[in-house]
Amino acid sequence: MHKSIPLVSALIVLVGMILCCACVSQPTGQTSQQNSMLSLINTSAESSRISFEEAKASLIEFRLHEMNTPINSGSVHYLRIRDVDSSGNAAGWIFGVHNGREAEFLVYDRTGWTTIRNVTLPDEEFALDSVVSPAVLFKQSTAVVLGDSPRSVPERRDIELQRGLYKLTITSDNTQRTLTFNATTGMLITER
Repeated sequence: MHKSIPLVSALIVLVGMILCCACVSQPTGQTSQQNSMLSLINTSAESSRISFEEAKASLIEFRLHEMNTPINSGSVHYLRIRDVDSSGNAAGWIFGVHNGREAEFLVYDRTGWTTIRNVTLPDEEFALDSVVSPAVLFKQSTAVVLGDSPRSVPERRDIELQRGLYKLTITSDNTQRTLTFNATTGMLITER
């Protein structure tokens, strides 16, 4: 029984990667469908959370040693942070980067790195050192992030960072809230 668990997990990850590869290859300007497919990348609920600092350091190391891209190793065009807890740590991190030849997503979780090639990314690039971490963002805006939802209702928080804005989506039961923050200062811009 226990030997089949890694096989089933591997098959689920493989199917998810195939779906993502097939669905994120699209013309420029169709990022909403691409983003919805990224939500299919599922991380194990049993894995421990990863901090912004750990994910950033791992990205730089991966790009330097595995991809041989030392220039702008900490620069990205897109970032999606999956299942963020109240301290700003997440189950998974998806970095949108250019490898010198093509755009790709680098997916990082406790199982390691996964690469999804042939994707469409925003033109604007930003350095990870120039944005506040989710931990700082949550600390600055604890009241608005936690909102009025009772503690008995579980929430899922996902963050998207592109074009200088953090977009935090909080899903609870059948409700969804979206908060937009300035990624450099962490200041709240809108709440829907």
